[in-house]
Parts: sequence; structure tokens; C-alpha cells
Amino acid sequence: MVALFAVVGIAVVDHYGVSTDEPQQRFIAQTNIDYALGTGDLPTYHSDRYYGVAFEAPLILIERLLGLTDSRAIYLSRHLLTHLFFLAGGWFCYLLTCRLFGDRRLALFALLLFLLHPRIYAHSFFNSKDLPFLAAFMIAIYLTHHAFRRGTAAAFAACGVAAGVLINLRVMGVMLFPAVAGLRALDLMLARNPAARRRVLVTTAAFVLAAAGTLYALSPYLWRDPLAIADAFTAFAWHPESASGLFHGRWARWPSIPPHYLPTWMAITTPPATLLLCLIGAGATLGRGIARPGRLLRSAYTRNTRLRFEWLLLACLTLPIAAVATLNSNIYDGWRQMYFLYAPACLLAVCGLRALLAAARRLRSRAAAARLQRWLFALAAAALVTTAADMVRLHPNQEGYFNFLVDRRTPEHVRSHWDLLYWNTEYRQALEYLLARYPDSTLYVDGSNTARMFFNRAILPDAARRRILFTQPPFDEAPGQPASFYVNRYVGGPAFGPVVYTLRVYHSAVLEVIATDLSLVNPAIADRYRAAYRAAVAGKPLARTELGFDLYLEGSTLTWAKESCRPDDTRPGVVLRVVPAEGAWEENLHFHFGRYGVRVDGHCLIRRPVPDYPIRTLKIGRGERGDEPSVVIDLRAAGPAARRQ
Repeated sequence: MVALFAVVGIAVVDHYGVSTDEPQQRFIAQTNIDYALGTGDLPTYHSDRYYGVAFEAPLILIERLLGLTDSRAIYLSRHLLTHLFFLAGGWFCYLLTCRLFGDRRLALFALLLFLLHPRIYAHSFFNSKDLPFLAAFMIAIYLTHHAFRRGTAAAFAACGVAAGVLINLRVMGVMLFPAVAGLRALDLMLARNPAARRRVLVTTAAFVLAAAGTLYALSPYLWRDPLAIADAFTAFAWHPESASGLFHGRWARWPSIPPHYLPTWMAITTPPATLLLCLIGAGATLGRGIARPGRLLRSAYTRNTRLRFEWLLLACLTLPIAAVATLNSNIYDGWRQMYFLYAPACLLAVCGLRALLAAARRLRSRAAAARLQRWLFALAAAALVTTAADMVRLHPNQEGYFNFLVDRRTPEHVRSHWDLLYWNTEYRQALEYLLARYPDSTLYVDGSNTARMFFNRAILPDAARRRILFTQPPFDEAPGQPASFYVNRYVGGPAFGPVVYTLRVYHSAVLEVIATDLSLVNPAIADRYRAAYRAAVAGKPLARTELGFDLYLEGSTLTWAKESCRPDDTRPGVVLRVVPAEGAWEENLHFHFGRYGVRVDGHCLIRRPVPDYPIRTLKIGRGERGDEPSVVIDLRAAGPAARRQ
């Protein structure tokens, strides 16, 4: 089954774009390797220097060993290796389930449950931060079970190596350290003779030394100062970046993230069957431990270790969630920083299915018990098939998956209430669309985030890369050439120009491509924009601004009109703010960066509807933070807009 998933992964690896963090992660690994070789220094940014390179460094070494220099080959190799490591985590999930329950059917279910999580599957290609940590955490859980099962110094040393790798990848991996040490302390108290106590002490020492040695060897920042590990914990518990995200229709920004932020994201983006079975498994594990506490206190050398291990899984799932809420850690981008929690959640879900099967076996009628067990397996299989169908339907945007707990059918509901696609891989789809629709043209492209488009262009074939030129500094590759297309990542209302492509997920638009050159769109559409321009400028301007454009109000539509869309216009831009008639808050209506707009017979045009609520004033100012508006217009005396007061 893992081999089958590997074949599928190889087939679809070229469908995903380059994510937000990939270039920076690759840079961090390169600088760490250069530092280790004595040819460079560590990253200077506070948190970058503490990112572990246990996974990233091998990617760079493989890249150099294979002599990869083309950007497409580099990113495809990174995506494939990241995905294969994720599949390795699934294989260890299968092995661990076999050892825990001795049932290959449950083990196969565990494997499929681990691999068929839509969001995690998509991230397994382009997220070299969180997905390697998830896979490594699953491997570490397997080695922990193996260590307590075998009880040898070598097994505990292997577990220690896994703990060191985990802490290197993310400092949250330290949770495995006190978990193992705590269980060994319990075993020491329960040891009945000096030989057993010596064995516990020796195996514990092997674990601690292996973990500390591995962490030190893999963390160049510790070579200068071993005590810097404390700074790493601080840096990642309270990340210096004040990130924000859309949550329940409102912006959640650290340090004001609500305590239910993490469990809510986990609940709405995980397949429902997994959620239900995980809750059943957690409840069954908790209940059996409370009912028979003696089984939790018995030595690891007895045969009753499975219940204690299940309690370890329960602790690995719940304690990090409690820690994040208690410490008010800076969590953003949904729960991708906590994807490792899916490892214990997946195993507890298998415990839940096993508990249901055990309950079915207790029926008096053997025939009824067998029939009920078959139904349970059938329902579990149906849940997996349903999830797989969702993944195929969303491909390659599985990271935007939401379950039935979120309204997915109402247009724009998902986008307006939750962060939908936040790793910017969808820019690749926009560029590929333009390449396919205009196969013989050089494409001059601008956008809301040219840097992200630049890196997504890097994974395209060389011939395609040469046809795409960006016009916005610092990626100005065609001086003096105005953009023909604007790729808008921040969709939130009518576009300023004709839209030639819209990417939708669950009926919500997450990206649109706007043609700024009317010669590239349908002539009828071009004529409508020309007529709109003539109608707008026929009247008296509402304002003539010092920022290079006139503003017209026609009914409920505002129109910007400029002499030209000059590509050399590098002023900070213009921001339009609408101030309601009642209330002190302001709404950003539109950002205008000076370099884009629809080109109409040599002129530049942008149209935008005014919100349909009473407006007091309209502020127009430079886009730099802290600058005062250059123009303030009182719309109460501005023609048709006054009727809405």
C-alpha cells in the first residue's frame, strides 16, 4: 500500500507549487551547512538561527550530490523527498499498530487514516517544516514503544536519537523527553531488585545521552553556546512574528488568539470519522485507566504495557493543546504548526475502532457480533473512500479542505470566515493558466505578491519560465513595459478590471487574474470598459488628487482615472478608506499601488463600487503606515451618495 501511494506521489508531485516558507527554509539549511564546513555564518534573524536542519540539511546535501542547479529540478526533488518521508511515517504507523493489536486489518486502517488527511497530504509535498516533524514524531512513537517492549540500552538509545531529532526539527519535540523519563522514573520506583534498578538506570542514561548528543550534533547554533537551547524554546513558544489569520470571520492576531483557536481548527479540518473515532478511543483509554489504575503502575517488564502506552498517546495529544492555550503561544496558519498531533490522534482513532469491535464481540449472539463487526469495518472503509474522493475533487488544493462542520456550499462563506489557502502554492495554477491560454505570448505580470509568484515560476519548465516577466520591483524584469495581467490573491469584492481566471475552492474565490490590457480580452468586454471610462470622465471630478489621479463618483461607483499606467511609477501607493456615518472604525476598501489599472486607449482606469451603507467621509492617502490622508472627501454632499445617508 505504501508503494502504491509512492507511485501516486511521483505522478502528482509536479502538480504543487512552491510554498511560502520553502525558499527561506532552503536558505537556512544552506547557511547551517556552510557554517558547519567553516565557509559561512549562521542566519542572523532571531528565530531563523534556531530552526533545526535535521531534515533540510539532507535535502541540500542530496541536491549538491546530484548536481542539481535548475530551480525546477531542485524544488521537485524537495517535494518528492518530503513526501516520501511522510510515507515513511505512515509505514511506521502501520508497524506500530501491528505490534499494538496484532491485527493487520487495523494496521491497514491506521495506515490509510494517516495518509488520507487532505490538508496533511497536500502539505506533505511543499511543507518541509511541519510534515517532516509529523513523520518523525510517528517514527519516534514507534521507537518509544519498541524501547519499552525490548527494555535494552540499544533500544532506548535509538529512542533517544529520535527525541534529539524531534527537538531539532521543532522544540515542541521535547515533550517526548519528559514522557520517557517519567515512565522510567516510575519503573525505577517499581523495580523489585537491584539488578532491575540498574537496568532502568542504564537504559535511562542511554536515552538521555543519545538525545542530548543527537540534538547537539544536529544544531550548529548549540556549538557556540549549548545553553542557547533556552533561547530556542523562548523564540518558538512566543514567536516574534505577530502573525494573524481569519478565524470565525474575524482576524485573530497574537497575543489575542482565543484559547479554542487550535482545537477548533483541528475539528473543522480533520475528516469527521477520524474525529469521532479519536474521541471514542480517547474515552475508552481514559476509562480503562481510571477503572484499573493498577495496570498503569505496573512495571514495563510485565506484559501489561499497552494501556500505559495508550495513556502516553493521550498525553501527547492533549498536553500540547493545553500548553499552547496556557502559554498563549503564537499559533497561526490554522494548526499546521501542530500537525504532529495527528500522529497520536490517528493511533487513538484506531483504538476507538478497536473498542467498538470489542463491544460488538460482547453480544450474546455470535452471528450478530460478526455481522456488527463487518458493518463497522464497512463504515470505516466508506469513511476512507469519502475522504479520498474529497482529496481527488480538491486536487491540488487539498490544503483548503474543511469538513461538514463548516458551511461549504454558500458562495464565499469559507473565504470570508476562514483562512482558505495560505501557503501561496496556487500562484502556480494562475501562471499555468496564462501560459495555456496565451501560448504564443510573452506574459507581463504584476500581482498582490510578486515574490510568491516569482518562486512559483521557479518550478515551471525552463521554456515556460522565459515567457513570464514580472513588472513590479524588485522583480522588474521588463523596464518600461506595463503589466498585461494582475494576479490578485486578496479577493474581496468586484475586481477593478476584466477577470480572465478565477480559482475557487468550495465556491469561494481565492485567486483571480485580471487583464489590464484590453487587447487580450473579448472585444465586447473591452468596449464596455471604454464606454465606462468615457461616461466616468464626462462629469466633473469629485477630487483632483496630488497623487496622480482624478476621482469620479457615478451613482454608486467610484472611478480612478489617470493619464497612464506608468510602469516606472514607484510611489508607495494609494489607500482608500471608507468611514461609516456611525461608529469610529474604518474599512479599507481598496489598495491602489500606482502600477496597475486597466489601460483604456492610453489612459488608466480603475472602478470600484461604494459599500451600500451610510458613509460619512472618504479618505484617500498614501499607502505607507502612519501617514496622514492627503484628501478627505465628505460624501454627504457628493450627489447620489448623499441619498444613502
